[in-house]
Amino acid sequence: MKKIFNKIVLGLISACIFSTSSFAATITPSVTDITLQPGKNNISFDIILETEEAFAGAEFGILPSQADVTFESLIFSDNLKNEPKVQTIKDGCLYFGFFGSSNKYKAGKYVVATANYKYSGTGARTISLKDSKVVTIDENTKKTNGDTSTPSFTVTIKRTTGSSGGSSSGGGSSSGSSAGGIKPPNITVPDVSKPLDSIKFTDITEHWAKDYINSAAEKGFFTGTSETTFSPDNSVTRAMVVTVLGRFAKSSPSEASIPFTDVIENSYYEGYVAWGVESGVVKGMSDTEFAPDISISREQIAAMIIRYLNAENISLPPKTETIQKHKDYSDISKYARESMTLCYDMGLITGHDTGLLAPQATLTRAEFSVIMLRLHNYISSIR
Repeated sequence: MKKIFNKIVLGLISACIFSTSSFAATITPSVTDITLQPGKNNISFDIILETEEAFAGAEFGILPSQADVTFESLIFSDNLKNEPKVQTIKDGCLYFGFFGSSNKYKAGKYVVATANYKYSGTGARTISLKDSKVVTIDENTKKTNGDTSTPSFTVTIKRTTGSSGGSSSGGGSSSGSSAGGIKPPNITVPDVSKPLDSIKFTDITEHWAKDYINSAAEKGFFTGTSETTFSPDNSVTRAMVVTVLGRFAKSSPSEASIPFTDVIENSYYEGYVAWGVESGVVKGMSDTEFAPDISISREQIAAMIIRYLNAENISLPPKTETIQKHKDYSDISKYARESMTLCYDMGLITGHDTGLLAPQATLTRAEFSVIMLRLHNYISSIR
């Protein structure tokens, strides 16, 4: 298995092409335009793969336009934690990938990894997808095929033109990007003078969660990513979760000091991270790292919600074993099994249409809207 994987990776780096076949896939970044404030140099974005067919793995090569954009780290999604993975840099290009022994990944959308870079210059720069390959295995011959036809993408990096002595909390750039380069989610309470029927999210008209999203927006849990879009399938970050839970609890942002060096001062989420740590709702990824821009999984949101309910002294239902009927129950991490079981028993998290819980799948804005609306209904029902 290891030999096969190494052969595939070496093939990508040396630009050696497998036999190819038509394979419908798209590879996109979570953000295409990043605007940095003066004095800020952190850049982060997710690599998202969406396919219409099952596949065994994928490979990527992303390249900055100039050497002053430097690679810092690559964090693979929890979905891939048990798969063989590789990453290396050759001629400034970051190559990375994962590979399973069968076409185990079903058609759908996957957040593969989060790429972290630094840029200390002033001019415009780009980071582009230079190479990619979606790998499938012929179940009869066991031969691998690599499709390289997926279009490239480009992430554009710019700086604001304001004085470097200006406040970093001055509302960000006109594009809405945060000081760290990631566009903050718009989770402020909407204008209650505007009736719900005037809120028109044009990107949810055919979405399965349309009614949930509209109801969550009506209650002020969420607003759109713009005046007309909600971006229901975008991933949810740790910063967004703690902010939504804090506002859901009607708690004011805390001014307590926090030990995390990666929480941006005066950011929209800073005070809520402090609240979350004080209340025990959230924990750091380490003693000094909160990782605000990392996408979270379905099992992680379950753990946060149960910690929130405990912090608020809200009664929990008796735990049952009903969740164990799902065949991927054993895929739930041990730390999250009790939390996910309780969320399941409360009806906050259910199985997908496939019958799977998908505990380590990345949580989407649509799913988070549904969960928060169900949480509101649960609390209302016991009070």
